[in-house]
Amino acid sequence: MFQTLVTFVRDRVGFKRIVLGVSLAMLAIAIYVLVHKLKNINWSKVFTAITEIGPGTLIIAGLFTAAAYLTLTVYDYFATRTIGREDIPYPACAIGSFTSYSIAHNLGATVFTAAVVRYLVYSRYKITAPEVVKLCFIAGLTFWLGNATVLGLGFVLEPEVVTPVVEAFGIGGSTVRMVGFGILVALVGWLIFVSQPRKFGRGAWVIKLPSAKLTALQMVIGIVDLACCAAILYVLLMAMPHAPDASFQAVAVIFCASMLLGFATHAPGAAGAFEATLLIALPPLGFAPESVVAAFILFRLYYFIAPFLLALSLLAVRELTSGNRSLDHLKESMAAIRAAEASHEAAKHAAKPGPAE
Repeated sequence: MFQTLVTFVRDRVGFKRIVLGVSLAMLAIAIYVLVHKLKNINWSKVFTAITEIGPGTLIIAGLFTAAAYLTLTVYDYFATRTIGREDIPYPACAIGSFTSYSIAHNLGATVFTAAVVRYLVYSRYKITAPEVVKLCFIAGLTFWLGNATVLGLGFVLEPEVVTPVVEAFGIGGSTVRMVGFGILVALVGWLIFVSQPRKFGRGAWVIKLPSAKLTALQMVIGIVDLACCAAILYVLLMAMPHAPDASFQAVAVIFCASMLLGFATHAPGAAGAFEATLLIALPPLGFAPESVVAAFILFRLYYFIAPFLLALSLLAVRELTSGNRSLDHLKESMAAIRAAEASHEAAKHAAKPGPAE
């Protein structure tokens, strides 16, 4: 019966439509909560808190931002080696990773946007569109493994920091801890699963999964990336007036949950859900709502806006100096990725068993 239900949803409703509907519902709830929370904000206190932050804190936040994006470059370097493209050098991986993530994070539709930008960067190395899609899959897997590890450990060790976000749904700390254990068990199960060579797909779409040893490395890469990102927010929060003695672990768990909820809505820059979650979860730790608003405004400037402008400039200079007609190259890249996605969908449908005769 379960298989019949899955088949009905897949063929008649469509998983993509369900995901889109859930994402829009989450975004609507997040915007409602955010607007409600911002009604009581004293904006003069927000601007005062921002202006009182010392240059030392701003420099440290900038260094953590640089470290976070430096770690992201390892995502693409790891992914290119996993799909067998050792000929793509690290500098190209660094540019591809930085520009794709910076631009995709801000424009939304992350999967498609990041693939197009990567194709723009890597096309001079004769990369194919299916290879770009596989590269994005491996890089995304690194991101999600890191997030799952941090959240699993955080839910087990610091369940109380997530409780304010979910208590409206009748979920308590013990349930959060159980979810954390479930995530960790799933991760162990994944490591066991990939301890043997694994691959899936057909033809040009065959993807070889990283081994257990490389998967563990993926987790470490993802954890370092998230730790650097959370540290940006943490140093900004701790520089606010009358900041409580909050632990980095608690802020990191809240940060990861906020970012994941934001990305789940597919809104540009995770806007809405990210801020709403922070405004729900951080005040119980002792942070004033105005301090939270000041911190996430500065975080957006550091992690989203400044890298976005730098990435656009870098990509524009690279395209103009490459001798390509930039607009035509962009159109070709978008068409190639769309064609690759269509080919992937066709391959998946071809792999489905037909009706019994």
